[in-house]
Order: sequence, then C-alpha cells, then structure tokens
Amino acid sequence: MTAAPATLFRYRALDGGGGIREGRLTAGSEHDALERLRRSGLRPLSIERHRVSALARELSVPGLGPRVKPAELAVVARQFATMVAAGIPLLRTLEVLQRQTRNPMLASTLDQLRLDVESGQSLSDAVAAHPRVFDRLFVSMIRAGEASGALDIVLGQLAVGLERSVAVRQKIRSAMTYPVAVLVMVLAVITAMLTFVVPTFAGVYEDLDGTLPLPTRVLVGMSDLLTARLPLVALALATLVVVVRRWKRTVNGRYRWDAAKLRLPLIGPLLRKSVMARFGRTMSVLTRSGVPVLETLRISAETVGNEAVARALSATRDAVRRGEPIAANLAADPLFPPLVVQLVAVGEETGSLEKMFDIVGSSFEDEVETAVAGFAALIEPLLMAVIGVVVGAMVIALYLPMFRIIDLVQ
Repeated sequence: MTAAPATLFRYRALDGGGGIREGRLTAGSEHDALERLRRSGLRPLSIERHRVSALARELSVPGLGPRVKPAELAVVARQFATMVAAGIPLLRTLEVLQRQTRNPMLASTLDQLRLDVESGQSLSDAVAAHPRVFDRLFVSMIRAGEASGALDIVLGQLAVGLERSVAVRQKIRSAMTYPVAVLVMVLAVITAMLTFVVPTFAGVYEDLDGTLPLPTRVLVGMSDLLTARLPLVALALATLVVVVRRWKRTVNGRYRWDAAKLRLPLIGPLLRKSVMARFGRTMSVLTRSGVPVLETLRISAETVGNEAVARALSATRDAVRRGEPIAANLAADPLFPPLVVQLVAVGEETGSLEKMFDIVGSSFEDEVETAVAGFAALIEPLLMAVIGVVVGAMVIALYLPMFRIIDLVQ
C-alpha cells in the first residue's frame, strides 16, 4: 500500500499558554495534520490546504521555485548557535528562527522541525527528514552535537564552515559574472550582425558577377542559415541543451562533466582550489565534532560538489576501511594537490588531522581569493581581444569584396 502524497497545510492553534500559533506543516491528509498538532500539545483552531493560485502554477518552472540558498542556511546556523549558546530553549529558538526568516520554504521547514521536536523526535531526526533543505553535513553535525552535549559549540563550528563556503562561492561567482556578461554581449553582437548587417551586404553582392572571397561566402552562408532557418536553429539549440542537461543528471554524465570542468584552462584551477577548500573545511568541521573518519569521508564525498573528487573520496573511504592511511590513497589520485597529501600525512602521523584539515581549508580559501584576483585581471584584456578578433574578422569578411569590386563587376 503506497503512502498518501504529502500536502502542505496552513493552521492556527492554541498552545499550552493560551497563545495563538500560526504556521504550515506537511502531512498526508488533514486528519494526519490534526493528529500531529495534537501530539505537539497544540489545540487546532483551523486548518486548510495551502493553495497556490492558477497563475503561479502556470508560471512555475522546475528548479526555479522556492529553495533555500546556502547563504540563508549559513545565517540560520549562526543564529541557531547564538541562541542555543545563550540558553534559549530549543523550541523557542526554532519558533524565533521560523518567524524571522523570509524564505517561505525555510520558514515552513523550521515550523515542522518545531512540531516534530514537540512531538518527541530528536532534533537530528527532525532535520534528517528534510534532505532538500539540510544536507548530510548539517544532519551529522546536529547529531554529533546532541551526542556530545555541546550542540551550541558544534552549531558554531557548522556556522563558520558554511559562512566560509558561502564566501568562496561568492568570490567565484563574482569572478565569473564579468566573463559571462561579455560573452552574452559578444553573442548578441554576432547575432545582430548576421541578422541585419550581413544580409544588407549580401543583397549588394548578389548584383555582382564573379566569386566572392571564401571568408565572405562563409559569413553570408551563416547569415542565410540563421535568418532563413531561425526556428530550426532555435529548436536544435534547445534540443542540445535538454540532451546535455539530461546527460549531466546521469551518474556517468555528471562524473565526466565535473572532471572536464577541472581540466578547463583558467577556470579549472580555480574550481579545483574551491573544491579543495570545501573538502578541507568539511573534514575539519566534522573531525573537530568527533564524527568518525569513515563517516567524515562519506559526508565529504556527498557535499564536496564535484563528482570526480567525490568518487576519489569514496575510493579512499573504502581503502581506510581496509586499514590503509588516508594520505596514501589521496596521493594516488592526481586530483589532490601535493600540499593536501602532505598535510594529511602529517596529521595522521601526529594525530592532529583536525588541525591539518583546517589548514587545508584555510590555505585553499586564500588561494581561491588570490586566483580570483588574478583571473579578473587576466580575463578582461583576454575577452576584449576575443571581441576584437571576432568582430574584426566579420568586418574584414564583409569588406573583402570591396577590394575586388572592379574584378567582380567585370
């Protein structure tokens, strides 16, 4: 028998002190939602399905709906750690977090966490029930904090890790904004020239006898293809995008795509440093919280953000399970720089893996910052040169027949 699909409900209820609470929760049916509220010690006043307008349904696009950004999760982790450290009760903390967050998906999730904790669940189990919001790193850190009785300290470490990860991502995103904008501008200029400028010259060339230069014929042919078969070109591009996206969702496709990104000129080294920074920071936070080594490697493989590195970490985890050292297996894979291997080896020899992983994370975060600055300084003149070459080549191809105008007329 299959379970009923989860539905989002809005509710109003009285708590034990006579106050009115409002929120949202997910349940299989209205009856299940009422039972959950009663088990949490609330007296339901009203409950109704959360309805989405027809216009919103029509405009909704998969992957573009409400979601929780890493920066928002980092803010929640920091506020969570601060309030727990201040001695504020857990339920009150979750209620405050739910009320002050502006993301509807995150607010709904925090409200459900409070209800689940009120009904007797542990915080880690309640968090683990929302994998779309909280990844395995978040869940494992909560679980480690509950087991050690130092939830505030662990949450603080988690907040630091998330904040630094967000900072690295923002630096890379800011470095990529300018090149992407320039490339979009180049494509727009090329499309405009092929659509409006080249056909004007082509009309003039049609009245001339003789053979046009090869660059001009190629340019005119591209213009004819774009203008005469624009729907087919658009359909082909859309089909290519869909095929590539589906291929990237496969295990082998995702692995090949991520491995190829690390080999790209200019961008590849920057991405590799970012991945190593995330790996070192994750391993440091988990190790410091007392999570076993095998579990830290498994979580790092799931959260590192690159399938090629994730496979290497999974292979390392299997080797560690057989009794082999971490550093020896990392050294066998060219994805891991010698600095990472040496630091991990020292950590295993001295029993200070936590410290060494922290150095890995900090070192590569600094390298990312330096690489971003160098990338920004290099990419601007390079892109300007590309624009000049592309536009200049098109202009030369258009004006080449002018130098042979007498021969073409004759």
